[in-house]
Amino acid sequence: MTEVCLDEWVLHVETEKTEALYESHNDVCECLSCKNFRKASLLFNEEVMHFSNKLGLDLHKPTLLNAFPVEGEQVMYSGHYTICGEIIEGEVDAWDVIVGSHCFSLVEEDGNKSAEFLTGPHFQIGFEVVLQWLLPEPLELIKK
Repeated sequence: MTEVCLDEWVLHVETEKTEALYESHNDVCECLSCKNFRKASLLFNEEVMHFSNKLGLDLHKPTLLNAFPVEGEQVMYSGHYTICGEIIEGEVDAWDVIVGSHCFSLVEEDGNKSAEFLTGPHFQIGFEVVLQWLLPEPLELIKK
């Protein structure tokens, strides 16, 4: 296990196990919101990618993803990622780590199906970010 310190967080992360979790996660949603998230996530800046690499995350495959259209051609995405390891220090639900345009928070386990099979310690990191709508289909299609 690797100790990762991010602002006020101290985490023990099993990076290889977390990476394997995301490699095994092959069932991807094909709705327009999820497709746009994957396309927009290819443009994440280096700071966000460095953050995800330290934790073994695949930012293109969140464990949970919600989408809410906002003004302009933008969508506010929220959700979480599952990480194999343990929280040593850090306040839950504090939204206290800002990386680029992302807000991250340690969140309570919600019994999500993708983490049900995990036998070792694991936790979740929530996120919120506003991204451009990049698909050729009109954004109005996700409002229905």
